[in-house]
Amino acid sequence: MEKQYRKYAIVMVLCFLLGGFSIISYLLQVYSVFWHAEIISAARVESGNFTVPTFAHGNNISMLENRTPPRMESEILPLSPFSLLQLFTGIASLIAGLSIWNLIREREIKSAKKLILDVFLLPEEKEIMNIIERGGGALTQSEIVKKTGLSRVKVHRVVKKLEQKKLIIKQQYGMTNKLAIKK
Repeated sequence: MEKQYRKYAIVMVLCFLLGGFSIISYLLQVYSVFWHAEIISAARVESGNFTVPTFAHGNNISMLENRTPPRMESEILPLSPFSLLQLFTGIASLIAGLSIWNLIREREIKSAKKLILDVFLLPEEKEIMNIIERGGGALTQSEIVKKTGLSRVKVHRVVKKLEQKKLIIKQQYGMTNKLAIKK
């Protein structure tokens, strides 16, 4: 990774850590509330607050008394504003981390493409690509002739090669052609 992306990478890692920690913390909180409810209900059954299975006169049918434990305040805890804020903070941090990762990846791909083009293009092709890029991504062929100082025939041949390599798009523009960098 290049030096210019290190700051982004650090922020991305911090976003992933914060998001992961927040979501895992929320999930542990939810799990502990429901696990706590299971322990309390099991303790009530053992302590006699609930009836244990009884058998009807010898026919082995077990019947439990249909009682539900009263709702605990701790069961409402995962729905508290603080807990929900923790969950949404985690989700937002993960989304921010993914966005930064995508931004870094796109910029690295763009710089890699530029490097590859610099390696495989001839000097005249590089010059014309740079002029079109500096001109906002689109110029007429006659403007390129003026800016490069090359002959019209030479520019035409170079443009034809760039068009065959699918790097630029050529469109009719009056008596000349308008050239645009293909995205």
